[in-house]
Amino acid sequence: MKDKKRRGFTLVELLVVLLILGVLVGLAVPRYMESQKAARARTFAANVRQITSALEAYRVDKAANGAAVYPDDLTKLKTGYFTQEPINPYTGKSMLSSASADTGLEYTLKTGSLTYTLKVTQQDIDDVDNTASTTLLCDAIREMLPTQSCTTTP
Repeated sequence: MKDKKRRGFTLVELLVVLLILGVLVGLAVPRYMESQKAARARTFAANVRQITSALEAYRVDKAANGAAVYPDDLTKLKTGYFTQEPINPYTGKSMLSSASADTGLEYTLKTGSLTYTLKVTQQDIDDVDNTASTTLLCDAIREMLPTQSCTTTP
């Protein structure tokens, strides 16, 4: 009788392939998670920059009508300054709502409506050392947020 050729893979070959796949997954997953964290933080910072620009546009529009003031709250920016409201990437809710827990921002209009303070209060910003008991200021993500978004004086 003839020897039949064996077809298939040996157990050692299968284990080597599984080991290689495991190493590749072990290297890829942490990088993917880090890129997700960075994307959320950059999206949040970009939304803050958009809101800052909209606040300045609001003031310029009001100056054309005789009174250069900032809005009382961020909800006034919804119409006329955004085609689509900026969404907080951590909560999935609008950053222009009146509830600061959803927006991740605390907007305060100073005396005379000529200055404002915009604080970042989002507690889940990745790669930033923040806890529930502290308020995160713009300085903590300085490289992503404009300095004028913290306090602006025209």
